[in-house]
Amino acid sequence: MSTEKFDGNPPVLGAFGALYQSVYGKVQDLIGHNGLALFARLAIAGVFWRSFLNKVETNGYFDFVEVINNFEIQRSLIKLPAFPVTITDQTFANFADGGRNALPLIPGDIAAVMATTGEGLLSLLLVMGLFSRFAATGLIFMALVIQFFVFPTNAHFWGTVALWLIPLLYLVGRGSGAISLDYVLTRQLSR
Repeated sequence: MSTEKFDGNPPVLGAFGALYQSVYGKVQDLIGHNGLALFARLAIAGVFWRSFLNKVETNGYFDFVEVINNFEIQRSLIKLPAFPVTITDQTFANFADGGRNALPLIPGDIAAVMATTGEGLLSLLLVMGLFSRFAATGLIFMALVIQFFVFPTNAHFWGTVALWLIPLLYLVGRGSGAISLDYVLTRQLSR
């Protein structure tokens, strides 16, 4: 059972309110912070990891062909970065002056390396649950840079960035939970 007090509405609706509190109190105990933090870490890391894979040379495993609107598209069930990790020419072009991801005050080649490294490294840290608050803070910074300098529209904020910020802010505020290297290392170092 969770040690957290149920934070739902008090049972002011009689039997229905008591049933509501009983059911969702059990749901809160079942999910809890540890499960929610793990899910938040994996879900948001997946978003930024896929973006990282779009910026580097990759190897595909378990390839197949998908037909969409009579066009054959080569797909892979698993994509991993090719080693040594190499940023694609297209990524550098996207960050160059006039490119779709060009940033003010930062040269394109440096911005491409920073964005690619940040997406890859911070995603891996979140998956492992290592320095999770630091990783989530870094991805919040990246999300805000994307919002303000790459796609500065309300539609992009409410349709994308706000949805990224929810798990990231949760992780910064509450931490990575017990299913993480942060938790294991903290327990070991406190002995």
